[in-house]
Amino acid sequence: MIPYVCRRALKPSAVSAFVLLAGIACMVSDVFAECRGDDGGSSLVTEIRGGDTLILQDGRSVGLMGVLIPRRAADAGLATQARQDAEKALADLVLGQIVELHLDIRTRDRYGRLLAHLFVMQGGQRVWVQEKLAASGLARVISFKDNRRCIPDLLAAERAARDTGQGHWRSGFFAIKPAASEDVLAASSQNYEIVEGQVESVAEVKGRLYLNFGKNWRRDFTVMIPNEASKLFPTDDDALTKLKGRPVRVRGWVENFNGPSITVTHPEQMELLASSAVSQR
Repeated sequence: MIPYVCRRALKPSAVSAFVLLAGIACMVSDVFAECRGDDGGSSLVTEIRGGDTLILQDGRSVGLMGVLIPRRAADAGLATQARQDAEKALADLVLGQIVELHLDIRTRDRYGRLLAHLFVMQGGQRVWVQEKLAASGLARVISFKDNRRCIPDLLAAERAARDTGQGHWRSGFFAIKPAASEDVLAASSQNYEIVEGQVESVAEVKGRLYLNFGKNWRRDFTVMIPNEASKLFPTDDDALTKLKGRPVRVRGWVENFNGPSITVTHPEQMELLASSAVSQR
């Protein structure tokens, strides 16, 4: 397995399968300013709808690629505050400003919004909006198999925010869930979560690879990796099949099927951790 080394403007084909968190030092200002994609033009942001949809002067609506801000919550509490904080930070960054758009392979989401990495000039500096939100602890990194551009850089920004207790890493809203807390994870069904723990066993069933984080696979947390996703990981020494006993961090939407699970469709969803880095929370 190849540890991630900080790189500039990584294309999906150049991204290593796992992000090794221990011992990585990235100079944020040097790395993030170089994230670029296909040119999506630029326009003035005239409105923000729903907290995370930018309405441009040219009529386009734009969604944030690479980060997920907290969802709206009907009840008052930490979730509502987390959402409001992210909405305000985004508005402060882009509302009434000209934004530069950079695109990846998938350019539209199911709502018809253009998906883009956004850049804005502030105080003579070019600011990457997604990196700013992640580095401030106001958004978590999210990626898809056809939108993976610059995700390692965003993961590094998120890690720095987590390590230094920024934003909602300090408040606990973004707390990493231990894989052993299957009841907590089961209650988080349909939520986007980051989960970490030690792989108890690895099994291949009908072309799918299962990473089991407990002895009872019908109840404990499981990561499912379809065959087509497995092909995106390095094949040297059957890397995925040798994860038994290794600490892993995974991110994605929690589902409930024979216990809580997350489906991994591409390498950036998983991080191989140093043994001492497994969360005790």
